[in-house]
Amino acid sequence: MTQDEAARNGTQGQSAEGAAAPPRDERPRPQYGEYAPEGWSWQPPADDRTDAAASAPAPPPPPAAPARGPEPATGDATTRPPRTTDRFFTILLLALGAIGAWNTSVSLQQLPGAIQGVYTDQGVGTYTPQPWLPTLALVGTVFMLALYAAVLGWSIMRLRARKLAFWVPLVGGAVAFLATMVLTSIVFLTDPTFQSYLEQMTGS
Repeated sequence: MTQDEAARNGTQGQSAEGAAAPPRDERPRPQYGEYAPEGWSWQPPADDRTDAAASAPAPPPPPAAPARGPEPATGDATTRPPRTTDRFFTILLLALGAIGAWNTSVSLQQLPGAIQGVYTDQGVGTYTPQPWLPTLALVGTVFMLALYAAVLGWSIMRLRARKLAFWVPLVGGAVAFLATMVLTSIVFLTDPTFQSYLEQMTGS
């Protein structure tokens, strides 16, 4: 073999080796179309997506909220501050009201003697009780005791609810005073002796 034939054979061998071994691509293997042309899209098969979702770690559960008791309703008695001064005056007025209701009831039962004492002091004359006076005295006594019981119950309810209660005995005392004045006026104005005394005072 001549030198020219050997050189041609070597060149052909190198050409064959070069065609058989193309240059190696150093870029990483594409997975989701990184090197795809613009406008081309690809989605993994359903099996791959299911495996990926199954292999993904589950998110941690949210922290449990701390247990809370029932919130008190607005305006509840337990949320209001105690009223020490109001309680003191309410109890004091209720005690005075109890004494007043008892004295008024006793005075109504002894009304004829009390009127005669007034007549004697003023020089009016002799008082003659009307037949209906005992009934009027009994009605007045029952009314006074029932009024005090209502005032006492209402005051206790407001004290337990921590509401202002001192004005309840004051209102009850005012009503009792007006009722006593009305009953006494009825007794005096219906007495013939007192009517004669008024006529004498007016004529003079």
